[in-house]
Amino acid sequence: MLLTDLTSNKKIELKNGLYIVSTPIGNRYDITLRALYVLNNSNIIVCEDTRVTKKLFTLLNIKISGRVWISYNDYNAPSKIKNIIEEINKNKIVSFVSDAGTPLLSDPGYKMVQEALKNNIKVIPIPGPSAITASLIISGAKTDKFFFVGFLSRKKNEYVKILKKYSDLKAPLIIFEKSKRIKFLIETVFNWFEEANFVITRELTKMHEEVIYVDITNFEKYIKKDFNLKGELTIILELNRKLKKIIFSNSVLLKELKKFKPSQVASILARSSSESREEIYKRCVSLTK
Repeated sequence: MLLTDLTSNKKIELKNGLYIVSTPIGNRYDITLRALYVLNNSNIIVCEDTRVTKKLFTLLNIKISGRVWISYNDYNAPSKIKNIIEEINKNKIVSFVSDAGTPLLSDPGYKMVQEALKNNIKVIPIPGPSAITASLIISGAKTDKFFFVGFLSRKKNEYVKILKKYSDLKAPLIIFEKSKRIKFLIETVFNWFEEANFVITRELTKMHEEVIYVDITNFEKYIKKDFNLKGELTIILELNRKLKKIIFSNSVLLKELKKFKPSQVASILARSSSESREEIYKRCVSLTK
């Protein structure tokens, strides 16, 4: 079976190589014709979870048998990559897919692409659905530029530091987050920034698609809300660069200096202050003279 190029009416024959294939993020009808063609004609399917991808193949009427299936993740990558490269060099067509959406965006796979390029193997993108772009275009945020953050740090002090750093970009941030941490993110942002706009998306393109808009007028409701959300969320966050002024009084510093050295007090309080560690340290030193 050959795919016809609609612009020239020529038949397209696949060449061996590594195909990075986007699959639906929810609605199976979002699969592209080209993705169907490539997957149907691949000798090897590399995926995160073979059970998930085989289920998708069944829904899309793509034959499961007659091809090699390779489960690939961050843990087994070193042992799998060499075999994948060898198969491509044997003139095989290899397709790499994630569990949903466009591969390599906060998903494993970049090491495989790097190795393919080192071995002069052609890497071919098969573009399609992505939770990133799907969320961005319905957010109402300015889209001439944006910054993909991925998953934020699990450490609270690092979490705040990253948000403060990225607030200087003057562009929407795209964040992946676990549903159980969403209240923490909302509370942290409005504790630190005078204004912010959130768009929280979940289950996009599915039956239970949900989009939540949060701003300064309603954020308290969502901090109190018991989010009963499952899975990962995609968040579009616009931050006002103006940070709230949080400066600890001298009495607070003196209280902490009874327990810790100036350098320790500075390190601890800088995590939740508008002042830098150096500024707090200087104040501590002056108070101890």
